[in-house]
Amino acid sequence: MKRNILIGMLCAVLLCLSGCGAPGTAVDGATWSEDWITMGGKVGVEQPGHGLTLRDDKAAQRMYYAAWSIGEAQPYTNASGEETDLYDAQLVFLLRDADTAVGAQETLEEWLELAADNYAVTDTAQQTYNGQEFTVLTYTFTSETSPFARGVSAFAAFDRWALSVELACQESFEEDAGQVMADFLEHCHYAPEKDNS
Repeated sequence: MKRNILIGMLCAVLLCLSGCGAPGTAVDGATWSEDWITMGGKVGVEQPGHGLTLRDDKAAQRMYYAAWSIGEAQPYTNASGEETDLYDAQLVFLLRDADTAVGAQETLEEWLELAADNYAVTDTAQQTYNGQEFTVLTYTFTSETSPFARGVSAFAAFDRWALSVELACQESFEEDAGQVMADFLEHCHYAPEKDNS
């Protein structure tokens, strides 16, 4: 009898723990959905429009990564001689747990410096999407080995998290990259920061 009670209690604890990864409600008031791609238990990404198809989703060492593509895959050999698939446009999402708000801000500044060093930035703007403020850069690619011609990136720091979203487009990509980015970010949801006090 005691064993059955102990097993029942253990199952209840495990059931509670399994629900800890996803918050009930996002900061914007939306009910957290199992259909969203959840990054680090902090950001939930709705299924995006514009033909964006999820290609990769992984996590390692407090870094969360997801990639979407638009268009049909074409074979491509990169500068290192590796065969890969190339799409009309590619969106890469990075979320980093920086331990502290200061660490998140430092990561954000590092990413902005890297972008300024690697792209020819044509516009910088502060934009708010679904309640989150971003620094948005529009640019062209300067690398002669990149298959992409232009792009737009959005960077944010909040709580202890740093977020980067990059949309890289080939010259032939006809959609407005800024609008694709805006629509994507409007459909990102954020979990409330846990009170550890």
